[in-house]
Amino acid sequence: MKDSSIYISDHLNQKTFTDLRKIIDLNFYQEEKYYLSMSIEDYRNLMVKAQDSLNENNAALMICKSIEHDIVNYLKTDKFLIQSNVYLRASRPINNPSTENIGWHRETFYGSNMEKSVNIWTPLRGLTLENTLRYIPMSHLIKDEEIKVKKISSDITKRFSLGHKLGFQYAPKKIIGGVKLNRSLPMMVDYGKSAIFSGNLIHGAAVNSADSIRFSIDFRIIRKSDYSSKNKQHHFSSSKPYFIEYK
Repeated sequence: MKDSSIYISDHLNQKTFTDLRKIIDLNFYQEEKYYLSMSIEDYRNLMVKAQDSLNENNAALMICKSIEHDIVNYLKTDKFLIQSNVYLRASRPINNPSTENIGWHRETFYGSNMEKSVNIWTPLRGLTLENTLRYIPMSHLIKDEEIKVKKISSDITKRFSLGHKLGFQYAPKKIIGGVKLNRSLPMMVDYGKSAIFSGNLIHGAAVNSADSIRFSIDFRIIRKSDYSSKNKQHHFSSSKPYFIEYK
């Protein structure tokens, strides 16, 4: 997967994974059918509670410390910023997957200067080949102007809503041309590892066709030398600066 900018990093401290997994287990301890029957609003409220707990425990910092060696090698520098707020993805196997996963995108769809960003994605529970994150091989090399998108309004997620706090878009951009979406591949990452990949790589569409909920978290990092005033300045979910100092 390296030809698509993806590097799989082993956590040096496996306690990082177990501690983050424990937060998920403490918040989602009922039988699967309990969550499958919840309304989208009630389910998202539970997700926000778990996401807040992850951020109170500095999940992004924990992960970066555990894979710092590979981040530094990937960025070619130890001077970088990290997103102040991780996003929890908890995709249920339901009939309306658009309410549970983020569609195909690259980071430039939703922020200036984000082509310089790098994504960190960490699965925590329920990951299978049928529900993992997907990506379009070599798509990080496609120029923005070659991609045709259509802006749509979400019927489920409104601005400043629970879904917005979880990273769902209230006005998502749908790719309608310039990318061969039918060539997508699964991004399989074992527990205790994280994927590091370019913010330009087109990814998403992790529709859950498995039997259980898939839990993962993600956030972005950026070299200090690549950061500019064009980047998002504040994070809606945390009310903190969007990027903060790693050290």
